[in-house]
Amino acid sequence: MGLPGTTDSTVYDGLRDVLKRQPEVTAVTDEPDSISKRFLRAEIDPARVTPATGPESPALDVEWRYDGGDQYYRIHYADPNTGFNCGWHRDEDHSDLGPVHFQYETPTGEIHHESAHFRKTIPTEICWTATDRLFEDRLPSLAG
Repeated sequence: MGLPGTTDSTVYDGLRDVLKRQPEVTAVTDEPDSISKRFLRAEIDPARVTPATGPESPALDVEWRYDGGDQYYRIHYADPNTGFNCGWHRDEDHSDLGPVHFQYETPTGEIHHESAHFRKTIPTEICWTATDRLFEDRLPSLAG
């Protein structure tokens, strides 16, 4: 199920800048294309990921939408080498966990969900925090 609402191109400009500054990121593209721009996809250098992964580039997808006064987002990492994927989602899928949840799926297909929180409310600051948590904490502890 997709996120509700509409995109804001100025927000995507800031998110693109955040992703380009991440040392693990080698390229950022608009998906599905530069005209439609539904979300951003950051290509990750597999040699810069801990724990080590295979030769294929993992991807980090970032989608941000607004519906009325609410913002919805998805910051999601997927590694084609291992099948591991995880991310932070602000959507209506798990209201029992609060507005934001973190989820991850192991290569064996186990799916885990937990409540998450960001102190910041500005999209670029949330994206910075999420990518820091991803590469410094979540991948080393969950994907190893």
